[in-house]
Amino acid sequence: MRMGKIFDIAGRALDEVIYQGRYLDQVTAFWIAQNKHWSDSEKYLFANVLQETTRWWRLLNELVPPSFPQFGSHTHKIVALYLSWNPQGIYMERKIPDNSKKLIQEKYKKVADVRAIAESIPDWLDELGEKEVGDNWSSELKALNQKPPIVIRVNHIKTTTDELYNWLKREGYKIKRLANSNALLLTEPSNIFRSETFKLGMFEQQDFSSQQVVPFLKAEPGMRIVDACAGNGGKTLHMASVMKNKGKILALDTAPWKLDELKRRARRAGISNIEIRPIGSAKTIKRLHGTSDRVLIDAPCSGLGVLKRNPDAKWKLTPETIDKLISEQRQVLLSYCPMVKPGGYIVYATCSILPSEGESQVRWFVEETNKRFTLEEEKRISPASSGFDGFYMARLKREF
Repeated sequence: MRMGKIFDIAGRALDEVIYQGRYLDQVTAFWIAQNKHWSDSEKYLFANVLQETTRWWRLLNELVPPSFPQFGSHTHKIVALYLSWNPQGIYMERKIPDNSKKLIQEKYKKVADVRAIAESIPDWLDELGEKEVGDNWSSELKALNQKPPIVIRVNHIKTTTDELYNWLKREGYKIKRLANSNALLLTEPSNIFRSETFKLGMFEQQDFSSQQVVPFLKAEPGMRIVDACAGNGGKTLHMASVMKNKGKILALDTAPWKLDELKRRARRAGISNIEIRPIGSAKTIKRLHGTSDRVLIDAPCSGLGVLKRNPDAKWKLTPETIDKLISEQRQVLLSYCPMVKPGGYIVYATCSILPSEGESQVRWFVEETNKRFTLEEEKRISPASSGFDGFYMARLKREF
Protein backbone atom coordinates (compact mmCIF):
# COMPACT_ATOMS: atom_id res chain seq x y z
CA MET A 1 0.00 0.00 0.00
CA ARG A 2 1.33 3.45 -0.98
CA MET A 3 0.93 4.79 2.55
CA GLY A 4 3.42 7.64 2.22
CA LYS A 5 1.64 9.08 -0.81
CA ILE A 6 -1.81 8.73 0.76
CA PHE A 7 -0.56 10.34 3.98
CA ASP A 8 0.89 13.29 2.05
CA ILE A 9 -2.27 13.86 -0.01
CA ALA A 10 -4.53 13.53 3.06
CA GLY A 11 -2.59 16.34 4.77
CA ARG A 12 -2.88 18.56 1.71
CA ALA A 13 -6.56 17.72 1.27
CA LEU A 14 -7.30 18.52 4.93
CA ASP A 15 -5.70 21.92 4.43
CA GLU A 16 -8.05 22.54 1.49
CA VAL A 17 -11.12 21.64 3.56
CA ILE A 18 -10.23 23.49 6.78
CA TYR A 19 -8.20 26.50 5.65
CA GLN A 20 -9.36 27.01 2.08
CA GLY A 21 -13.03 26.37 2.81
CA ARG A 22 -13.59 23.79 0.08
CA TYR A 23 -16.31 21.17 0.49
CA LEU A 24 -15.22 17.81 1.85
CA ASP A 25 -17.02 15.73 -0.79
CA GLN A 26 -15.52 17.79 -3.63
CA VAL A 27 -11.99 17.56 -2.25
CA THR A 28 -12.35 13.81 -1.73
CA ALA A 29 -13.66 13.27 -5.26
CA PHE A 30 -10.91 15.46 -6.76
CA TRP A 31 -7.99 13.60 -5.17
CA ILE A 32 -9.45 10.17 -5.86
CA ALA A 33 -9.91 11.17 -9.51
CA GLN A 34 -6.27 12.32 -9.60
CA ASN A 35 -5.11 8.90 -8.35
CA LYS A 36 -6.90 6.43 -10.56
CA HIS A 37 -4.22 3.83 -9.78
CA TRP A 38 -5.41 3.56 -6.16
CA SER A 39 -7.12 0.33 -5.22
CA ASP A 40 -10.60 0.36 -3.68
CA SER A 41 -9.08 -0.13 -0.22
CA GLU A 42 -6.70 2.80 -0.76
CA LYS A 43 -9.55 5.04 -1.92
CA TYR A 44 -11.58 4.04 1.12
CA LEU A 45 -8.61 4.68 3.42
CA PHE A 46 -8.01 8.15 1.99
CA ALA A 47 -11.69 9.14 2.13
CA ASN A 48 -12.06 7.80 5.67
CA VAL A 49 -8.95 9.56 7.01
CA LEU A 50 -9.99 12.86 5.43
CA GLN A 51 -13.54 12.60 6.73
CA GLU A 52 -12.51 11.67 10.28
CA THR A 53 -9.74 14.26 10.62
CA THR A 54 -12.27 16.86 9.46
CA ARG A 55 -14.81 15.54 11.98
CA TRP A 56 -12.37 15.60 14.92
CA TRP A 57 -10.46 18.71 13.88
CA ARG A 58 -10.92 20.70 17.09
CA LEU A 59 -10.15 17.79 19.42
CA LEU A 60 -7.08 16.74 17.44
CA ASN A 61 -5.80 20.33 17.48
CA GLU A 62 -6.18 20.40 21.23
CA LEU A 63 -4.17 17.19 21.62
CA VAL A 64 -1.12 17.91 19.43
CA PRO A 65 1.77 18.30 21.93
CA PRO A 66 4.67 20.79 21.49
CA SER A 67 7.08 17.86 21.24
CA PHE A 68 5.18 16.28 18.36
CA PRO A 69 7.53 15.03 15.62
CA GLN A 70 7.82 17.04 12.42
CA PHE A 71 5.46 15.38 9.95
CA GLY A 72 5.33 18.41 7.66
CA SER A 73 2.52 20.98 7.80
CA HIS A 74 0.11 21.32 10.70
CA THR A 75 -2.57 19.39 8.82
CA HIS A 76 -0.09 16.57 8.26
CA LYS A 77 0.49 16.47 12.01
CA ILE A 78 -3.27 16.18 12.54
CA VAL A 79 -3.43 13.26 10.09
CA ALA A 80 -0.48 11.57 11.83
CA LEU A 81 -2.13 11.99 15.24
CA TYR A 82 -5.41 10.53 13.95
CA LEU A 83 -3.61 7.54 12.40
CA SER A 84 -1.72 6.89 15.62
CA TRP A 85 -5.04 6.67 17.46
CA ASN A 86 -6.87 4.77 14.74
CA PRO A 87 -4.17 2.80 12.94
CA GLN A 88 -6.53 0.46 11.02
CA GLY A 89 -3.58 -1.87 10.43
CA ILE A 90 -1.49 0.93 8.92
CA TYR A 91 2.25 0.97 9.47
CA MET A 92 3.47 4.44 10.47
CA GLU A 93 6.97 4.94 9.07
CA ARG A 94 7.69 7.61 11.65
CA LYS A 95 6.44 6.37 15.00
CA ILE A 96 5.14 8.80 17.59
CA PRO A 97 7.53 8.76 20.58
CA ASP A 98 6.25 7.45 23.91
CA ASN A 99 6.74 10.85 25.58
CA SER A 100 4.43 12.45 23.00
CA LYS A 101 1.84 9.71 23.48
CA LYS A 102 1.89 10.34 27.22
CA LEU A 103 1.34 14.07 26.70
CA ILE A 104 -1.55 13.34 24.33
CA GLN A 105 -3.21 11.08 26.91
CA GLU A 106 -2.79 13.69 29.64
CA LYS A 107 -4.27 16.41 27.42
CA TYR A 108 -7.24 14.21 26.58
CA LYS A 109 -8.01 13.60 30.27
CA LYS A 110 -8.17 17.37 30.79
CA VAL A 111 -10.64 18.00 27.94
CA ALA A 112 -12.71 14.79 28.04
CA ASP A 113 -15.44 16.50 30.10
CA VAL A 114 -15.49 19.68 28.01
CA ARG A 115 -18.24 18.76 25.56
CA ALA A 116 -17.44 21.25 22.82
CA ILE A 117 -13.83 20.03 22.67
CA ALA A 118 -14.46 16.32 23.30
CA GLU A 119 -17.19 16.22 20.63
CA SER A 120 -15.21 18.59 18.40
CA ILE A 121 -17.61 21.45 17.64
CA PRO A 122 -17.42 25.25 17.91
CA ASP A 123 -18.43 26.77 21.26
CA TRP A 124 -21.27 28.77 19.72
CA LEU A 125 -22.77 25.63 18.19
CA ASP A 126 -22.60 23.78 21.50
CA GLU A 127 -24.45 26.64 23.19
CA LEU A 128 -27.08 26.79 20.44
CA GLY A 129 -27.61 23.03 20.48
CA GLU A 130 -28.10 22.96 24.24
CA LYS A 131 -30.53 25.89 24.02
CA GLU A 132 -32.67 24.33 21.27
CA VAL A 133 -32.37 20.59 21.84
CA GLY A 134 -32.01 20.65 25.63
CA ASP A 135 -31.16 17.49 27.56
CA ASN A 136 -30.99 15.43 24.35
CA TRP A 137 -28.20 17.53 22.86
CA SER A 138 -25.31 15.46 24.24
CA SER A 139 -26.71 12.16 22.94
CA GLU A 140 -27.57 13.69 19.55
CA LEU A 141 -24.06 15.10 19.27
CA LYS A 142 -22.46 11.76 20.03
CA ALA A 143 -24.64 10.12 17.37
CA LEU A 144 -23.71 12.78 14.80
CA ASN A 145 -20.03 12.03 15.36
CA GLN A 146 -20.44 8.39 14.32
CA LYS A 147 -19.47 7.24 10.84
CA PRO A 148 -22.45 7.30 8.48
CA PRO A 149 -24.05 4.00 7.47
CA ILE A 150 -24.40 3.26 3.75
CA VAL A 151 -28.07 2.76 2.89
CA ILE A 152 -29.51 2.22 -0.57
CA ARG A 153 -33.03 2.66 -1.90
CA VAL A 154 -34.51 0.14 -4.31
CA ASN A 155 -35.68 1.59 -7.63
CA HIS A 156 -38.98 -0.20 -8.24
CA ILE A 157 -39.08 0.93 -11.86
CA LYS A 158 -36.19 -1.44 -12.52
CA THR A 159 -36.46 -4.19 -9.90
CA THR A 160 -37.99 -5.43 -6.65
CA THR A 161 -36.51 -5.39 -3.15
CA ASP A 162 -36.20 -9.20 -3.16
CA GLU A 163 -34.52 -9.31 -6.55
CA LEU A 164 -31.99 -6.60 -5.67
CA TYR A 165 -31.24 -8.16 -2.28
CA ASN A 166 -30.60 -11.58 -3.81
CA TRP A 167 -28.49 -10.17 -6.66
CA LEU A 168 -26.24 -8.19 -4.30
CA LYS A 169 -25.84 -11.22 -2.05
CA ARG A 170 -24.72 -13.28 -5.06
CA GLU A 171 -22.17 -10.58 -5.88
CA GLY A 172 -20.76 -10.99 -2.37
CA TYR A 173 -21.99 -7.80 -0.69
CA LYS A 174 -22.86 -7.93 3.00
CA ILE A 175 -26.29 -6.34 3.30
CA LYS A 176 -29.45 -6.54 5.36
CA ARG A 177 -33.02 -5.36 4.89
CA LEU A 178 -34.42 -2.52 6.97
CA ALA A 179 -37.87 -3.38 8.28
CA ASN A 180 -41.02 -1.99 6.64
CA SER A 181 -39.12 -0.23 3.88
CA ASN A 182 -37.48 -0.54 0.48
CA ALA A 183 -34.07 0.14 2.01
CA LEU A 184 -31.00 -2.08 2.27
CA LEU A 185 -28.12 -1.44 4.67
CA LEU A 186 -24.52 -2.28 3.79
CA THR A 187 -23.13 -4.05 6.86
CA GLU A 188 -19.47 -4.21 5.73
CA PRO A 189 -17.54 -1.47 3.90
CA SER A 190 -17.28 -2.13 0.15
CA ASN A 191 -17.67 -0.23 -3.09
CA ILE A 192 -21.25 -1.16 -3.88
CA PHE A 193 -21.23 1.27 -6.80
CA ARG A 194 -19.12 -1.22 -8.73
CA SER A 195 -22.09 -3.60 -8.67
CA GLU A 196 -23.75 -4.38 -11.96
CA THR A 197 -27.05 -3.50 -10.30
CA PHE A 198 -25.94 0.11 -9.85
CA LYS A 199 -24.92 0.41 -13.49
CA LEU A 200 -28.37 -0.90 -14.40
CA GLY A 201 -30.06 1.76 -12.26
CA MET A 202 -31.59 -0.63 -9.74
CA PHE A 203 -30.75 1.48 -6.70
CA GLU A 204 -29.61 4.87 -5.40
CA GLN A 205 -27.71 5.68 -2.24
CA GLN A 206 -30.07 7.50 0.14
CA ASP A 207 -30.03 7.59 3.92
CA PHE A 208 -32.90 5.78 5.64
CA SER A 209 -34.18 9.02 7.21
CA SER A 210 -34.27 10.77 3.85
CA GLN A 211 -36.26 7.84 2.47
CA GLN A 212 -39.10 8.67 4.90
CA VAL A 213 -39.94 11.97 3.19
CA VAL A 214 -41.62 10.75 -0.01
CA PRO A 215 -44.01 8.30 1.73
CA PHE A 216 -44.83 11.15 4.12
CA LEU A 217 -45.75 13.27 1.07
CA LYS A 218 -48.38 10.68 0.07
CA ALA A 219 -47.24 10.70 -3.54
CA GLU A 220 -49.34 8.47 -5.84
CA PRO A 221 -49.20 7.44 -9.52
CA GLY A 222 -50.81 9.96 -11.86
CA MET A 223 -50.33 13.00 -9.61
CA ARG A 224 -48.73 16.26 -10.60
CA ILE A 225 -46.01 17.02 -8.05
CA VAL A 226 -43.50 19.84 -7.69
CA ASP A 227 -40.14 19.17 -6.06
CA ALA A 228 -39.40 22.81 -5.34
CA CYS A 229 -35.78 22.45 -4.14
CA ALA A 230 -34.85 19.34 -6.11
CA GLY A 231 -31.06 19.67 -6.04
CA ASN A 232 -29.49 16.64 -7.69
CA GLY A 233 -32.72 14.74 -7.24
CA GLY A 234 -32.51 12.09 -4.53
CA LYS A 235 -36.12 12.59 -3.44
CA THR A 236 -37.28 13.38 -7.00
CA LEU A 237 -36.12 9.93 -8.12
CA HIS A 238 -37.80 8.36 -5.11
CA MET A 239 -41.10 10.04 -6.07
CA ALA A 240 -40.83 8.72 -9.61
CA SER A 241 -40.25 5.21 -8.31
CA VAL A 242 -43.31 5.42 -6.04
CA MET A 243 -45.39 6.92 -8.87
CA LYS A 244 -44.30 4.12 -11.27
CA ASN A 245 -43.39 6.68 -13.94
CA LYS A 246 -47.03 7.83 -14.09
CA GLY A 247 -48.08 11.47 -13.71
CA LYS A 248 -45.57 14.32 -13.75
CA ILE A 249 -42.88 15.62 -11.43
CA LEU A 250 -41.56 19.15 -11.96
CA ALA A 251 -38.04 19.35 -10.56
CA LEU A 252 -37.14 22.95 -9.74
CA ASP A 253 -33.93 24.44 -8.44
CA THR A 254 -32.02 27.71 -8.58
CA ALA A 255 -28.79 25.82 -9.46
CA PRO A 256 -29.02 24.42 -13.02
CA TRP A 257 -25.85 22.33 -12.57
CA LYS A 258 -27.59 20.29 -9.85
CA LEU A 259 -30.47 19.60 -12.22
CA ASP A 260 -27.99 18.39 -14.84
CA GLU A 261 -26.90 15.70 -12.37
CA LEU A 262 -30.57 14.80 -11.83
CA LYS A 263 -30.99 14.29 -15.58
CA ARG A 264 -28.07 11.86 -15.64
CA ARG A 265 -29.38 9.92 -12.65
CA ALA A 266 -32.90 9.79 -14.10
CA ARG A 267 -31.62 8.28 -17.36
CA ARG A 268 -29.79 5.51 -15.49
CA ALA A 269 -32.89 4.85 -13.38
CA GLY A 270 -35.17 4.53 -16.43
CA ILE A 271 -37.37 7.43 -15.26
CA SER A 272 -39.44 9.38 -17.78
CA ASN A 273 -41.98 11.42 -15.80
CA ILE A 274 -39.61 14.14 -14.55
CA GLU A 275 -39.50 17.58 -16.15
CA ILE A 276 -36.47 19.71 -15.29
CA ARG A 277 -37.12 23.43 -14.84
CA PRO A 278 -34.45 25.81 -13.47
CA ILE A 279 -35.84 28.73 -11.45
CA GLY A 280 -34.76 31.75 -13.47
CA SER A 281 -37.04 34.28 -11.81
CA ALA A 282 -40.20 34.63 -9.70
CA LYS A 283 -42.21 34.16 -12.90
CA THR A 284 -41.25 30.47 -12.96
CA ILE A 285 -43.06 30.02 -9.64
CA LYS A 286 -46.04 32.23 -10.42
CA ARG A 287 -46.87 30.25 -13.56
CA LEU A 288 -47.30 27.17 -11.38
CA HIS A 289 -49.75 28.64 -8.85
CA GLY A 290 -52.60 26.25 -8.09
CA THR A 291 -51.37 23.53 -10.46
CA SER A 292 -50.01 20.79 -8.19
CA ASP A 293 -51.42 17.98 -6.06
CA ARG A 294 -48.32 17.92 -3.91
CA VAL A 295 -45.36 20.24 -3.32
CA LEU A 296 -42.18 19.11 -1.62
CA ILE A 297 -40.10 21.87 -0.07
CA ASP A 298 -36.83 20.24 0.97
CA ALA A 299 -35.62 23.57 2.24
CA PRO A 300 -32.05 24.85 2.41
CA CYS A 301 -30.90 24.38 5.99
CA SER A 302 -27.92 24.15 8.33
CA GLY A 303 -27.47 20.42 7.67
CA LEU A 304 -26.95 19.77 11.39
CA GLY A 305 -28.81 16.49 11.05
CA VAL A 306 -26.31 15.13 8.53
CA LEU A 307 -23.00 15.94 10.21
CA LYS A 308 -22.19 12.22 10.09
CA ARG A 309 -21.59 12.50 6.35
CA ASN A 310 -20.79 16.22 6.12
CA PRO A 311 -18.59 17.01 9.14
CA ASP A 312 -17.04 19.99 7.36
CA ALA A 313 -20.35 21.85 7.72
CA LYS A 314 -19.74 22.60 11.41
CA TRP A 315 -16.55 24.50 10.54
CA LYS A 316 -18.30 26.55 7.85
CA LEU A 317 -21.47 27.48 9.75
CA THR A 318 -21.78 30.64 11.85
CA PRO A 319 -24.62 32.04 13.99
CA GLU A 320 -25.23 34.55 11.19
CA THR A 321 -25.52 31.70 8.68
CA ILE A 322 -28.23 30.05 10.79
CA ASP A 323 -30.19 33.31 11.04
CA LYS A 324 -29.92 33.83 7.30
CA LEU A 325 -31.12 30.29 6.59
CA ILE A 326 -34.14 30.70 8.87
CA SER A 327 -35.09 33.85 6.96
CA GLU A 328 -34.56 32.06 3.63
CA GLN A 329 -36.71 29.12 4.73
CA ARG A 330 -39.59 31.45 5.50
CA GLN A 331 -39.28 33.15 2.15
CA VAL A 332 -39.22 29.80 0.33
CA LEU A 333 -42.34 28.63 2.18
CA LEU A 334 -44.29 31.77 1.34
CA SER A 335 -43.11 31.87 -2.29
CA TYR A 336 -43.72 28.20 -3.10
CA CYS A 337 -46.88 27.41 -1.12
CA PRO A 338 -49.30 28.87 -3.76
CA MET A 339 -48.23 26.14 -6.22
CA VAL A 340 -50.38 23.52 -4.46
CA LYS A 341 -54.10 23.21 -5.22
CA PRO A 342 -56.71 23.67 -2.47
CA GLY A 343 -57.07 20.27 -0.82
CA GLY A 344 -53.50 19.35 -1.76
CA TYR A 345 -50.47 18.96 0.48
CA ILE A 346 -47.13 20.64 1.04
CA VAL A 347 -44.37 18.78 2.84
CA TYR A 348 -41.75 21.01 4.41
CA ALA A 349 -38.57 19.09 5.24
CA THR A 350 -35.12 19.90 6.60
CA CYS A 351 -32.11 17.79 7.53
CA SER A 352 -31.62 19.82 10.71
CA ILE A 353 -32.14 18.87 14.34
CA LEU A 354 -32.91 22.46 15.38
CA PRO A 355 -36.56 23.28 16.17
CA SER A 356 -35.89 26.83 14.89
CA GLU A 357 -35.55 25.29 11.42
CA GLY A 358 -38.44 22.85 11.88
CA GLU A 359 -41.36 23.06 14.29
CA SER A 360 -41.01 26.80 14.87
CA GLN A 361 -40.99 27.54 11.14
CA VAL A 362 -44.16 25.53 10.54
CA ARG A 363 -46.06 27.24 13.34
CA TRP A 364 -44.95 30.62 12.04
CA PHE A 365 -46.06 29.67 8.52
CA VAL A 366 -49.54 28.53 9.61
CA GLU A 367 -50.12 31.85 11.39
CA GLU A 368 -48.54 33.93 8.62
CA THR A 369 -50.90 32.45 6.02
CA ASN A 370 -53.95 33.06 8.21
CA LYS A 371 -54.46 29.30 8.59
CA ARG A 372 -54.94 28.83 4.85
CA PHE A 373 -52.66 25.86 5.57
CA THR A 374 -53.20 23.51 8.48
CA LEU A 375 -50.67 21.12 9.99
CA GLU A 376 -51.85 17.56 9.43
CA GLU A 377 -48.80 15.70 10.75
CA GLU A 378 -45.18 16.29 11.64
CA LYS A 379 -42.31 13.89 12.23
CA ARG A 380 -38.86 14.32 13.72
CA ILE A 381 -36.15 11.69 13.27
CA SER A 382 -33.46 11.67 15.95
CA PRO A 383 -29.92 10.53 15.04
CA ALA A 384 -29.46 9.21 18.59
CA SER A 385 -32.67 7.16 18.50
CA SER A 386 -32.56 5.99 14.89
CA GLY A 387 -28.86 5.63 14.13
CA PHE A 388 -29.47 7.50 10.88
CA ASP A 389 -29.58 11.16 9.82
CA GLY A 390 -31.57 13.79 11.66
CA PHE A 391 -34.66 15.00 9.80
CA TYR A 392 -37.80 17.02 10.34
CA MET A 393 -40.87 16.91 8.10
CA ALA A 394 -44.32 18.46 8.30
CA ARG A 395 -47.31 17.78 6.03
CA LEU A 396 -49.55 20.81 5.57
CA LYS A 397 -52.92 20.81 3.85
CA ARG A 398 -54.09 23.76 1.80
CA GLU A 399 -57.63 24.48 3.01
CA PHE A 400 -58.62 27.20 0.54
